[in-house]
Amino acid sequence: MKLYLAGPEVFLDDAREIGRRKVELCTRFGFIGLYPLDGDPLLDAAAGAASHSIFAANLALMRSADALIANLTPFRGISADPGTAFEVGFAFALGKPVAAYSNLPGELKHRAHSTIGVAGDAEAVPTLLADGLHVEDFGHFDNLMLAEALAASRLPVIQAQAPAADPFRDLTLFEQALSVLAEARSAGRLGTTPSLSHPEPAGQAHGEETFHG
Repeated sequence: MKLYLAGPEVFLDDAREIGRRKVELCTRFGFIGLYPLDGDPLLDAAAGAASHSIFAANLALMRSADALIANLTPFRGISADPGTAFEVGFAFALGKPVAAYSNLPGELKHRAHSTIGVAGDAEAVPTLLADGLHVEDFGHFDNLMLAEALAASRLPVIQAQAPAADPFRDLTLFEQALSVLAEARSAGRLGTTPSLSHPEPAGQAHGEETFHG
C-alpha cells in the first residue's frame, strides 16, 4: 500500500533526510512511502524548478497513492500549511483515506485568541477577534473543512499533549499515525471512505475524536 506523505517538512533545509526517515518508518509498517521531493531532482523546489512542474508531479504522486498521511502542525501561523491542506482536500475528493497528526495541541479558536487577541468582551462574544473577524468555535483542531474531510476517513487526528520541541522534525506522532493506518488496514477499514455527498460529521466518526501522543 502506497502512502503520500504530506506536510511542510519539504521546506526544511534537511527535507530529504526527513523524507528518508519517514519512508523508512513506512517500510517498517509494511507501507511504501511517497515523499513529495522524491523522483527527478529538477522538481526540487530548492533547485528553482517551475512551480507547475512541482504541482503536476505531486498530483501524480497523490493519484498513485492508496492513502495519505498529513502533518497538520500549524505552519507560519495558527493553521496548517496551505499546501498540505490542499493535498488533504485533493485526497478526500479522490476518495482516499487520510490520516493526520499535529505536533501542537489545542483548538484553532484558542490559538487565534492567543495570537490575534479577542475584541471587546471575550465572554460575551468569544469568537470575535481583534482583527474584526470571527473564528470558528466547533472545538476542532483546525478549520472545519479539514476536520470534516478527515472525519470521513474514520481515522483519528493525533495531537500532541504538549508542543514538540522541533515540530517539523519530530516523527513520534507520524509513527503513531502509521500504526493507526496499519491497524485499519488489518481490520479492512482502509479504502472505504464514505460517499463524498454524505460524509460523517466530525466527532461522530473517529476523525476528530483526537487521540494524544
